[in-house]
Amino acid sequence: MVPPFAVPTWVRPVIGAAGDATVPIAAGWATAHHFDVVTRNSDDHYQITRMSEDAVIEQADDRNKAAAWLDQLYAARAEFAGLDMSKPHLMGVINTTPDSFSDGGAHLAPAKAMASGMAMWQAGASIIDVGGESTRPGAAPITRNQELARVLPPITGLAQQNVRISIDTRHGDVMTRACAAGAGIINDVEALRRDGAVEAAVASNVPVIIMHMQGQPETMQQAPEYGFAPIEIYQFLEERIQALMAAGIAKSHIAIDPGFGFGKTVAHNLQIVNWLAMFHGLGVPLLFGASRKSTIAILSQGEPADQRLPGSLVLAMVAYRQGAQMLRVHDVAETAQALAVEQALASDQAIAGEQAKEQN
Repeated sequence: MVPPFAVPTWVRPVIGAAGDATVPIAAGWATAHHFDVVTRNSDDHYQITRMSEDAVIEQADDRNKAAAWLDQLYAARAEFAGLDMSKPHLMGVINTTPDSFSDGGAHLAPAKAMASGMAMWQAGASIIDVGGESTRPGAAPITRNQELARVLPPITGLAQQNVRISIDTRHGDVMTRACAAGAGIINDVEALRRDGAVEAAVASNVPVIIMHMQGQPETMQQAPEYGFAPIEIYQFLEERIQALMAAGIAKSHIAIDPGFGFGKTVAHNLQIVNWLAMFHGLGVPLLFGASRKSTIAILSQGEPADQRLPGSLVLAMVAYRQGAQMLRVHDVAETAQALAVEQALASDQAIAGEQAKEQN
């Protein structure tokens, strides 16, 4: 809860067009010219007030701490897994499962998984995310031996090609074996809450991505509820960051994912997208993944997962505009193309803004 006010408080940077602010968020490409200050009273009601940076500091109970928090918001993020966080990065998804919602069975054979991973890498992915357990809504659990048999062959093969790999798993023993095989990042939808997960991450000494999920995959979409989803997700991730740091994981080794589609309704997912910039207040890199999620079909015409590319691209570009440093996607080449156009448009806006200033 920052900056420090007399009541619980959170702050969302209001992202503007390039050139609207002199200091970018997280030393990246998104800039904020105002802030939405969210307060919660004793009746658990939320109030949102839009303020300038000066007003945020002036109305805080401790102005020095408020200024320090803003400095953290603006500060450059440390490299994450060797990646420069002042630039956006794509994470390509490889599900080595027969039942994933988007591409179940397509990468079950190790050779196909490796070929797809290499294709994504060559198309511009900075990370290839390999998972062997489906966490789609209603998914049934599998044994650790099944999961290991699915993920270790492609991880080993891709690592031999110097591909940067993340292991998408909830289980400590899988984390350990996958990192020994060449995975350099742990990506956990349960935020390292399972028995042995934190210990495995500490021992492996690799960066971790922690995600918010309400409930379990088997039941998470059965009437999920929140008071105000962005705030509750923020609090959860803040608590997990503190717990991991206390366990010995450096903050520079932590990134967060608000968990679009994991224990959320369509309304909750839209709130996450619209409030995504608030999560920069946690001071760590931000990953966003909405690729091919069912929310797209619900908002459209019920398209199957492999026909949700347009909606996936829209959500990815909105996340990019809000400064998300990593985008988890199934369609790497298409997202890279969209991102190139988006960046060119932003660059042109910045140039036009500077030219306008010079003329005035």
